[in-house]
Amino acid sequence: MLMSVISSSPENVSLISALSDRLATHGFRAVDTRQKTPSNVLLLLKRQTFNTNRAVVVVGMDEVGPDFGAYLKQLRSGVARECGFIPFFWGIGIQVVVLADHPGQLRTNPSQYLAVLDNQWAIIQSIFLVDKELGEYHAARTWGQVITGKFQNAIDSVLAERFRHVDGSAAEFQP
Repeated sequence: MLMSVISSSPENVSLISALSDRLATHGFRAVDTRQKTPSNVLLLLKRQTFNTNRAVVVVGMDEVGPDFGAYLKQLRSGVARECGFIPFFWGIGIQVVVLADHPGQLRTNPSQYLAVLDNQWAIIQSIFLVDKELGEYHAARTWGQVITGKFQNAIDSVLAERFRHVDGSAAEFQP
């Protein structure tokens, strides 16, 4: 079973604990029910205020395949329902952390999965793709940094303590 293999890793447990602790300082709390999310969700956190609704979801994957876009659509829908949202009135911004053994081609352009426009429903505002095999991660963020930037920075700092951050645009221009 994918979930038990991935979640039993001591490195994953340590990372999940660190993310949870760091984001708790920003008001995030764990969502215990996971009836509507995929089974490989390792951590689901939410932060709700009178005017903002944010979630952080950590998923474990053996490999990232060509159907990753469809998977994210399913994940986005499940996270929105588990965390509570009201379409058009109280949408949700989602930060996704993918712990992958083999991220494949996704690592070259994770920004392709970010929301371009706010549809006032459920949007992916950032994605952090961790390549556990190479010990590095790639990240992409969309607009909305005034409120969400500090949460994304917290995720980034936890990942940077354990993995090497690879900037896709910088890697592209290396000779």
